[in-house]
Formats: sequence, C-alpha cells, structure tokens
Amino acid sequence: MTLALPVVFMQAAPVAQPSPFTSMLPMIVILGFIMYFFMWRPQKAEEKAHTELLAGLQRGDKVVTSAGVHGKVHEVRPDAIVIEISANAYMTVDREAVKRKVVEKAAEKSPEAAKKA
Repeated sequence: MTLALPVVFMQAAPVAQPSPFTSMLPMIVILGFIMYFFMWRPQKAEEKAHTELLAGLQRGDKVVTSAGVHGKVHEVRPDAIVIEISANAYMTVDREAVKRKVVEKAAEKSPEAAKKA
C-alpha cells in the first residue's frame, strides 16, 4: 500500500485543452474572405455600374425596366423617368426601376448597312 501513494503523486498534471474558438478562427477568417470576394465586392461593382447608368440617361435612350417594359426615355426627372412605351403613350417610373440600357448593333440601326454586309 505504500507504493500506491507515490504513483498518484507522480502523474502528470492535466494538459489544458485549446479553446474551440481558436481552432475555428482560421475557418471564420477564410469564410470572411470568401464572402467578401464572391458576394460583397461584385455587388458593390454592380451597384456602381447601375448608378453610372442612371446618371448617364438622356432623352432618346432605349431602356428596359425591372418589370420588363421596353421604352424610350422621354424625360429625366430627379426622382423619376418618363418612358415612351409607344406613340403618345408615356409611363413614369422610379429611376431605380431602370434595369439596363438597350444597345443596338450597327446592322440593326441602318438597313443599308445590313444590305452591304
């Protein structure tokens, strides 16, 4: 019985376990970088391009709204845009509703250019 007592005292002290947060920290940082490069950064670039599109709208530009309505810009107001959707038919939409500007190809603009090609 006297041998059991020294064996108990000779055992090593328990090793402290690393916290679960420190083991997950690299994964959290990597996930943050992935979200930045694949989500936030492209969204900011798209938002910037849309803002530039709205700032450059002029009378006569052909546009498509977010609802899919095609028309020609008749008037640009500070908060809205008046679109001519057919002869003497106008529609007022918010500036943010303009999704894109329609860019015509050179062959579609002039029938003579299409015949020459």
